[in-house]
Amino acid sequence: MSQKHITRRQFILFAAILLGMLFAVLLAVNIIFSQVTTARWDLTSDGQFTLSPATSRLLGDLEDKVRIKVFLSKDLPAPDNTLYQNTRDLLAEFEAAAHGRLTFEIIEPESKTDEEIAKGFGLRRVAISQKDEQQRSMRMVFKGLTVIYRDAAETIPELRASDNLEYLIAKSIVNLTAPEKKTVGILTGFGGLAESPILRDSMAEVFTEVFGKRIQTEPVKVDEHCQLTPRPNALIILNLEKPLDECARYAIEQASFAGTALAILQSPTRGDYRQPDQPRINIETNLNEILKPTGVQLKQDLLLDRTHNLVGTQYTEDDAIPVSLPALPIITDLDKSHPITQNLTALVLPFSGTLAIARSTILENHAQLKTLATSSVESVSRPSGGDIAVDALQNPRNDETPGPLPLIVTLITPQESQFKAKLPPAANASLYIEHADEVRYWIVPNGEFLFVNKIIGYTDNFAKFGIHLFVNATEWLVQDNALIEIRNRELPQMIQKPEKDVQKRIIWLNVLGVPALVVILMIGVRIWRKRRQKAIEKRFKI
Repeated sequence: MSQKHITRRQFILFAAILLGMLFAVLLAVNIIFSQVTTARWDLTSDGQFTLSPATSRLLGDLEDKVRIKVFLSKDLPAPDNTLYQNTRDLLAEFEAAAHGRLTFEIIEPESKTDEEIAKGFGLRRVAISQKDEQQRSMRMVFKGLTVIYRDAAETIPELRASDNLEYLIAKSIVNLTAPEKKTVGILTGFGGLAESPILRDSMAEVFTEVFGKRIQTEPVKVDEHCQLTPRPNALIILNLEKPLDECARYAIEQASFAGTALAILQSPTRGDYRQPDQPRINIETNLNEILKPTGVQLKQDLLLDRTHNLVGTQYTEDDAIPVSLPALPIITDLDKSHPITQNLTALVLPFSGTLAIARSTILENHAQLKTLATSSVESVSRPSGGDIAVDALQNPRNDETPGPLPLIVTLITPQESQFKAKLPPAANASLYIEHADEVRYWIVPNGEFLFVNKIIGYTDNFAKFGIHLFVNATEWLVQDNALIEIRNRELPQMIQKPEKDVQKRIIWLNVLGVPALVVILMIGVRIWRKRRQKAIEKRFKI
């Protein structure tokens, strides 16, 4: 009887041990896979109720109480039928992270009083479509919220089930609590897209949507005294078509010495988008005169990647055939540790140049250089201009420089004025700044990644990654990174095949690794069980 009792206990013990070991194997495999994939552990499928560290820090640093009032009508149809519970769960996380400095209330307006309160915060009913068994109809409902901080409020007029609620609410809190507003200027007067009011207006709309009132855009020009008017927190120099005169270079230098960060986005060539196969024309802007002391230069070349690129369609008399587009390279070597590129999986830079970096100058200046994007090993660059037809770009030439090549950098550097010997005649000498301890740059040898161009195959799906990069860089330039991490959580990922060596590791792990671990564990359990059985037999002299 005792032997039978011991055997049963052993069986239960062995079963528990085996289950525990199998669980450990599965956990180990998941950890291994997490190193080669973008999968993450989370309690929900998309982590929507787990606040990002950035949100937690924002809420933990609140100086005063924040109140949030949500107005949601009852019985909202799909997909907004989950909006009440999702909003409530998320705001509960906000409340817990704020440690008593945030409260929220969800109101389902039923009375005139509730409606008047909602209207007092600037909320209005919005039309939604709902369908019953017999017909489809329109219904006017409330589904917005307001964030109140001290004597100010910011309203989100309409919530949608697909919205990134964490970002929208965090953005409202930042807008209300930020100590100062920032401005981003777009340099005008030197040709290019910056001269288009349509472009400036659309960029202003994007900034309003992303940043609210916290960061605003405005056109900037060089005045008669060689000063930027007005002087912004950050200056965007975007695909100029005319060289900068001495007065403009001086104005930009002096503004950067006074604290204006510089974003230089300049393609080496310009083309006719209506005839994408026509030769592109080199642009001479002398922007390298501004960059001369930094150790970073824009090269007059064309980046090509015949392996990693977008695929377009070429029409023949008989058929439409897919063709690779070497001048539209897919860039996957990105610095994930930097706020600007931390959650990007890939970028496309149409007809891009590359950068030349003098490491010795960077070291001498004690500058902080970060390379955010690098082309692939298979990439090359060739002198810009000339025939850009697909067939011509596919054929290697003797004047090509092999990759990898630097494409996007940030630079924080001390800098001496290039105008020590002589100021421009129109400059005000009393305002002259001789040097700066820290000038902040974001440099990209491409100014076309922001704009959709379906004719060349650069569609919305790819341009949105460029816009996301630009938005992140804007916050970095004005040194306001509060929302980058939160917004990055919702960035769609560009689907790419894993690298070949990663694919091989995954295959071998599936074919041999997991079964081998299970076999080893089972052999170990078997050996342990035999030894345990012998010990029991010896002890009870069976």
